[in-house]
Amino acid sequence: MHDEALRTSARAEQRLCERLRLETEQSEALLRAMHAGNAGRQAVVFSPRAPRGYEPPFACADRTSFPWLPTRVRIPESGENPTRYADYAAGLYYVLDLSSCWVGAALSSLPQEPQRSLDMCAAPGGKSMLLAAQVELHDHTANEVNAARRGILRQNAELCGLPNTRIMSLRPDQWGNSGEFFDLILVDAPCSGQSLLCKGVKNPGCLSSSMVRGNAKRQRGILLSAVRCVAPGGHLLYSTCTYDPEENERVVAYIMRRIGGFSACEVPSLAAYRTWLADFPAYRLMPHHGAGAGGFCCLLRRENKEDD
Repeated sequence: MHDEALRTSARAEQRLCERLRLETEQSEALLRAMHAGNAGRQAVVFSPRAPRGYEPPFACADRTSFPWLPTRVRIPESGENPTRYADYAAGLYYVLDLSSCWVGAALSSLPQEPQRSLDMCAAPGGKSMLLAAQVELHDHTANEVNAARRGILRQNAELCGLPNTRIMSLRPDQWGNSGEFFDLILVDAPCSGQSLLCKGVKNPGCLSSSMVRGNAKRQRGILLSAVRCVAPGGHLLYSTCTYDPEENERVVAYIMRRIGGFSACEVPSLAAYRTWLADFPAYRLMPHHGAGAGGFCCLLRRENKEDD
């Protein structure tokens, strides 16, 4: 029984590598990371409570290897535990995986600060923290449907002092029918979470075709609602923490085919990570790149009538 489970897992891993069109060396690197479970890497995002010029009370790694890293983000040296310091308890910084900060780097390509922003799948709050670390929050909504996760989101937002932020609990379809429009929408979509394996977190079934297909269907539905709320000339940042192209490039391609008036934006700071699985600008981080467990992002822009 155990041997059969191992064979099933190996077949699923091989299918993923084939869908990703990886060369042999790249496939081996990905599988090593999945089996080792140590690719996760912590980062800290300075909160609005952290004063200008603030530096954390622990040793940080050299930033030069990560030119895309936002200014108000630091990488603790190996062995440091940033949650043990009083500054963490005081809400001066928020801890998350470095690959999440990589996703947030796409926000550097926004042509101007959004006046109204929505984090549609916000809990526990990491993407809203990253946004607040890069632009001023003027009118921000952090949304979470799940009540328990919404409570954690509220606690984190209050602890870190997110300004001008309301916590909401609408479903994506309710947002789509709300008549509200935002200059920026963040959709860090629920996904199969394959990158969790590279953090050493057990995630049974995350490589199965049925789970991937189910998540892709859910992601398409979320985005179909989200795009209805993007103001003309506004942006939507779609991201996941999984590898399968069916939940990433193919979801974005579906939305651009189905909904007119949206185009994918170049993100110069992430140019080295441009995906090889799409003919439009989108970006994927793999665990063997050395910047965390991995992820995917694509910045979409809704055309403005004035563009004509």
